Amino acid sequence: MQGRCPQDGTRPTARDAPAPPSLWQAEHRWAGFPPLEGRHTADVVVVGAGVTGCACARRLAAGGAGVVLLDGAEVAAGASGRNGGFASAGTGLGLADAAALIGMPAALALIRATVAALGEMLALAAARGDPGAVQRTGSLWIAAADEADDLRAAVARLRAAGFTCREAPELVPGPMRPRYTHAAVFPGDCRLDPARFVRAVAGAAADAGARVHERSPAEALEPGPGGWRVRTPAGDVTARAVVVACDGRTPRLVPELEGIVYPVRGQMLATEPLADTVIDLPTHSDHGFVYARPTPDGRLAIGGCRSADLEAEYTDDQRPTARVQAALERFVRDRIGLAGARIDHRWAGTMGFSADLLPVAGELPGRPGLHVACGYSGVGNVQGFVCGGLLADGLLGRPAPLAEVLSPGRFAVDGRLRPAPELREQAESRRLRPLLPA
Repeated sequence: MQGRCPQDGTRPTARDAPAPPSLWQAEHRWAGFPPLEGRHTADVVVVGAGVTGCACARRLAAGGAGVVLLDGAEVAAGASGRNGGFASAGTGLGLADAAALIGMPAALALIRATVAALGEMLALAAARGDPGAVQRTGSLWIAAADEADDLRAAVARLRAAGFTCREAPELVPGPMRPRYTHAAVFPGDCRLDPARFVRAVAGAAADAGARVHERSPAEALEPGPGGWRVRTPAGDVTARAVVVACDGRTPRLVPELEGIVYPVRGQMLATEPLADTVIDLPTHSDHGFVYARPTPDGRLAIGGCRSADLEAEYTDDQRPTARVQAALERFVRDRIGLAGARIDHRWAGTMGFSADLLPVAGELPGRPGLHVACGYSGVGNVQGFVCGGLLADGLLGRPAPLAEVLSPGRFAVDGRLRPAPELREQAESRRLRPLLPA
C-alpha cells in the first residue's frame, strides 16, 4: 500500500499552498530537528508530529522502544498548532450520545481518560519548565434560549456520573446576555498554547530517546517481511510497526479510511491587545460551533462559524477564507460587542472528524503493524494525547482498556474497512440541525 499525507507528501496540490501561521506558531520560536537522511531501523515509526504523534513517541521511547518520529513540515505544523487552544475533558459527543454508541461504561471511561490526561499534560508542561503552555482556567459553555435546556440536561448527566461542573448563568459575559441566557462552567478544563505544548511533548520524546525528524515527508508506506518501510525524500525507516497520526489528513496516507475519517477546516482570528476582551474564560457558544478565549497579552482569539459556508469547510486546505472570516468578525462585533477591534491574525487548520464522531485509534484490519489515531471531531488536544498514549501502550504490550472501543475495526465489514456514509449523515445532521434553516 502506498499513500501520502499533504504535510508529509512531495507533490502538493493547490490546497497544500502555504497557509498563514497561527498566532501560537508565530509567537513561539522553535529550533527544530534535522531531516531524516539515510537508512534507519526502529521498533516503531510515527508519522505526524502533532499532539498524537508526539505523545505516542514519548510514551514509546519512555517504555524502551526504538522510535522514529517524522513530520513533513515541523512539529505542531498542522491542526495541533493551529487550533483554538482549548484543552477540555470529554469527546465530540455528549455523554448520552456516546453511551448510545458504545455503552455507558465505555463512554464514562473515555471521559475519565481525558480528565486524567489533563493532569498529565499539566505535569508534563511544568516538568519541561513551561507551565504557561497549559493552565487550568476552567471553561464556560454559554447557551441561547434554544439550547439552554440541552445544556442543563448535559450538566445534570455529568454531575450524576461524578464529574465536576455546575450551571452558572451569572458568568455569561455582560454584553452577550441579551442573546445568551444560560451558562455552565467546567472548572477542570484548561487553556492551552497549542504550539508551545506540542513542542514541549516533542522535546520530552527526544529526551526519552525518540529520534525526531522534521522536513521529512512520508512519501510511501510499504509493507514487507516482518514490518513496514517508510520512505522519505532523503531516507527511509524500516520498523515492525507504523503509527499514522495526521488526523484529518490521514486518509491521504491511509486510503482505507476514506469515508470513515474526513477533513473539516477550522478557522480562527485574533484581535489586537484589548483593554477588555469581554470573555474571561475559554468559552463555547452556539452549540459548540463558536469558541473564543483571551490570550495572556490581552487579545481575543475566536474560531468556528463554519456554518457560514458549510460545504466549503469540508476540506484539508489550511488557508482562511473571506466568508468565514467575515462571519467571525460579525460575531466579535455584534455578539461580543467589540466593534472596532483591529484584527491582527487570521489562520486555519484541518481537523479530522470520524463518521460516528468518536476517535479512531488502533491497528487497521488486515494490515498487521499499521496503526492510526485520528478523527477527534473537533476536540483533539486532549483526545489526541489520550490516543497517542493508548497506541503506545498497546505496542508496548501494556493494558489498553479503550482499544477495542476506539478500534478502526468497528467500521469493518467481513474483515475490511468500509465507508460509513449513513452513520456520518446521521451524526452530522444531528450535530448541525440547530444551525441550519428549518
